[in-house]
Amino acid sequence: MTNLLQLINIGFAFDSQPLFKELNLNINKNDKIGLVGHNGCGKSTLLALINQKLTLDKGKILKPRIVTIATVEQFVPPSLLSISLVNALGEAFPTQDPMSIQWRSQRVLIELGFNDKQFDMTVAELSGGQQNLMLLARAFIQEPDLLLLDEPGNHMDILAMSKLQHFLKFSCRCAFMIISHDRYLLNEVCNKTVFLRDQQCQKFELPFDAAKRQLKEQDQQRKQRLGAEKKEIDRLKNSAKRLAILGRENDNAKLSKKAKSINKRVLKLDAQKTQLVTVSTLSLQMNTSSENTLNAKQLLSIDDCNVNIPHSNKKLLHIRKLIIKPGDRIALLGINGVGKSLTLALIKKAYKQQFTEIAVPAKQDSVLGEITFNPRVTLGYYDQTLQLLDRAQSRIDWLREHTIGSEEQIKNALIKAGISYVEFDRLVNSLSGGEKSRMMFLTFTLNQPNFLLLDEPTNHIDLAGKTHLSQQLEQSGATLFITSHDRYFLERIATRWLLIKDGLLVEINHSDNFYQQLIQVEQDTAKSFCLAHPKLNINSAEQIISPMNEEQVFERIELLEKKLVLEKTQKLKHQKPALQLALQQELTKLWSLV
Repeated sequence: MTNLLQLINIGFAFDSQPLFKELNLNINKNDKIGLVGHNGCGKSTLLALINQKLTLDKGKILKPRIVTIATVEQFVPPSLLSISLVNALGEAFPTQDPMSIQWRSQRVLIELGFNDKQFDMTVAELSGGQQNLMLLARAFIQEPDLLLLDEPGNHMDILAMSKLQHFLKFSCRCAFMIISHDRYLLNEVCNKTVFLRDQQCQKFELPFDAAKRQLKEQDQQRKQRLGAEKKEIDRLKNSAKRLAILGRENDNAKLSKKAKSINKRVLKLDAQKTQLVTVSTLSLQMNTSSENTLNAKQLLSIDDCNVNIPHSNKKLLHIRKLIIKPGDRIALLGINGVGKSLTLALIKKAYKQQFTEIAVPAKQDSVLGEITFNPRVTLGYYDQTLQLLDRAQSRIDWLREHTIGSEEQIKNALIKAGISYVEFDRLVNSLSGGEKSRMMFLTFTLNQPNFLLLDEPTNHIDLAGKTHLSQQLEQSGATLFITSHDRYFLERIATRWLLIKDGLLVEINHSDNFYQQLIQVEQDTAKSFCLAHPKLNINSAEQIISPMNEEQVFERIELLEKKLVLEKTQKLKHQKPALQLALQQELTKLWSLV
């Protein structure tokens, strides 16, 4: 086992707040590590320390001189946007033979699912998921010994995630450490799991689900051990107290001495007692009152509208007619690059135009078409790029600027979200992706919008945060228009489904057909991959095309059964027999898998 990297007793503080204290970790040649922890615990910071983008406060990192490290960038450098996909990879090797670099670039891009027609596309023309795959290719082409990936699955649909998974599982021969909140990806590609908590690392030689179970068992054992230790300490304290009283009353120096000896033992045991893990105090808050539900026939109507690529006349899709009613919770589906995010951005742009002081004609330019809001609509917009938080401004000042909350309301909202007074002045551009997301959701709590446009709201949220968000959206009275690549998140909250297909926006009864088509494409891709790699055996191919593991199958069954019960309890005139049949058929199929 070749050791690539050693972290020895490292310490690091950010804005005087300690993130790591005497942290130790070994990374070996064949390690495929999933790095897991709650938002703000320092996962991205740890990768930056490993790659020497940040400097340690204490401790040391040992790395043999011949070991090379590459990091998959989180964001596309602006200088790459105007150049071709192939040249974006070659740009990292300006001094090497251009023909050799071009051949290597094309080989890696093909392994990641790109075709030769896309090689000459500019980076700006790629979807967010495709850009992330390009960033992975840029790092991998450097042939590192250790690859560092910080949430590479952000912005990726199921097809792009499948390509990422296949690449890491079968093409990536180097060691890697990946930050991800996608349990399925972690289980499929990782053979080790590192939990980052309480400023320490805890490493398991297991993929995520198995490691999580073992960690939970260890935590339970620690809790039981602490209980037994406290019980013994209390017993000794009582014994020492009785002996001290008897020693005083009977003037017995021997008993008094024994009491002091027991008290010393109590102090020693108390100092050495088992410590429990501190649970994160961060809480995702996005409370919009059900009283804000608009009492009207419609909230928004769109007629004869084109969605174009920015700064271009190239049309992505056409919206013939769309009416959104108060209380609708709409999920917008479509593969990467069809215009989901641009559709939400277009609605936001139209809202700003309608509600500015300068009157804007109802019939706008040929791109916008006719978009009309109910005059009582108040809009909240979640931008997946989180650009609003890319500034040197404190948390509290940023909320003062972007919300209508009073000083007291802002402070209470921060405290309720688990942010201490000391953290109020932390600059928002220094926050992790998950912490920035929580700041965006706080604006909804303080502004109380009745219409929310949410563009990939779960991208940076940890597993606990996703659960809290779905619960709060379900309880919210706001109308929702959401894009997300997290199927389970969408199916918990959506009541309407829109699909972008063949350049048109169409309404569908349920998401199942869309996902089944994607899974079929994924399976075809996997089979083609196996044919192109004959060294893989049949079992490997079956593993590739399996869309869900056992735990996900049970989660899906539970969700579908709830939806079926809900559908059957509707009034007869509102029931959808076709939907009930589709749900029942999928349940039958899922039960056959377990």
